[in-house]
Amino acid sequence: MRKKNKILFEFPTNWKRFLSCSFFTLLEILATKMNLFDSLLTKWRNSVISREIQMLNIIPSEKVLHLGCGAFPSATIFIAKKKRTYVVGIDNNYIAMKLAQSYIKKKNLSDLVTIEYGDGTNYPVQDFDIIYIAINVWPIDKVLVHLAQTMKPTARILCKGSYQDINALLKIKEFKSQFLVSSTLELPKIQSFLLVKNVNV
Repeated sequence: MRKKNKILFEFPTNWKRFLSCSFFTLLEILATKMNLFDSLLTKWRNSVISREIQMLNIIPSEKVLHLGCGAFPSATIFIAKKKRTYVVGIDNNYIAMKLAQSYIKKKNLSDLVTIEYGDGTNYPVQDFDIIYIAINVWPIDKVLVHLAQTMKPTARILCKGSYQDINALLKIKEFKSQFLVSSTLELPKIQSFLLVKNVNV
């Protein structure tokens, strides 16, 4: 068991995702304070999120969880407004979470979106049909282990990655046996994987 944990905790992708998290946190704080950054970041992200939503095939009755919503929860908002479905966004950065709550209130979206303080490695996920994992979520290995153990058998995961990091992770035996890749969205430097639980394990 100790050897298995060592593989998970030393996975190098987590360092890349940590750096990504730091960079995007700065951008998102600017977006919550300045209309120019708000507009640019929203436009850049929404074109990608729109294609991811098509992959997920979300219906309004489904409950969505966004892991790593950040200070500027653009994916949370876009999914909620586009599909008219309830979305919970969580972040384990308290400052980012408070900024996101204020932003949701400013946009009058509290009826569709709830922002909470939470960590993807232990947050209760058994009630959600869709789990959307931001590109900056880390340690991604521990998050996926938690999801594999506690998610609905029918739930769908959208896991974002960069530079083939998630692709490399899913080739490791511990993860390859837990998830099936239903489809993949390939963009320059970014990949989005639609994962479903391997119920035959």
